[in-house]
Amino acid sequence: MKPVSEAATALSRAESVYRSLAFHDFSEDLALGLNIGFYRTFAVPEIAQVLVSTGKMAKRTELRAKATGQMMYLLFRDGLDGARGAETVAALNRIHARWRISNDAFLYVLACFDIAPMRWCDTYAWRPTTEEEKEASHTFYRALADRMGIRDVPPAWGEFAAWMDQFEQARFTATSDAAELWAATRDLLTNRFPSLLGPFIRAAADALLDEPLRHAFGAPHPSAPVRALASGGMRLRARRIRHSHTNPGYRPVLPPSVRDLE
Repeated sequence: MKPVSEAATALSRAESVYRSLAFHDFSEDLALGLNIGFYRTFAVPEIAQVLVSTGKMAKRTELRAKATGQMMYLLFRDGLDGARGAETVAALNRIHARWRISNDAFLYVLACFDIAPMRWCDTYAWRPTTEEEKEASHTFYRALADRMGIRDVPPAWGEFAAWMDQFEQARFTATSDAAELWAATRDLLTNRFPSLLGPFIRAAADALLDEPLRHAFGAPHPSAPVRALASGGMRLRARRIRHSHTNPGYRPVLPPSVRDLE
């Protein structure tokens, strides 16, 4: 029997930790963090132009979001090197091969999936993430990068976070593409609520963005009452989820697109 390599063992352990985050500990917040991470890519002109040119993100937003979510959660559930995981990685490579995308752009998208969800959980979830969980995330996404030919991933989560911050400072730009993508995505969120709540939900969504992201999207700066309500609502939500984790019969709430994975 061929011995299992140290790298394979480390990846298997990291996948187990990350799977627990995605499907149990942060079943609601990791999904939100992944969404917010993906939205950050709209602020980089090179990436926004590709997303708009496909016609799917702005015109078929819900289908595109569901497909992306399902592909990522298949990787979380089955691992990168399981049969389904390997098929999903191959599909990702085929999809992205159609476009001329720089390594830095690929690297930034990877950072948005690795760094942004952990930061979201640290800010809004029922508990902050641990260093072990951050490093498990980084091990998983470094391995995904290796399988997608993405080069120069920093070796540690903290180093990647610093790289991401510097990249955003240099590359975030307000464009019509970014505004179009954010408007379509925000409408998807708003449409899940009664129409009378639409204006408030749109303002609350803007309030959850940091200022550089709002500027890139051309989104208005929410009023102090809206910011306070959004922040208070997130604190109440975190308290509710924290309480639910103390219930012996706790059952994680998974994103709709994940509930019907094959």
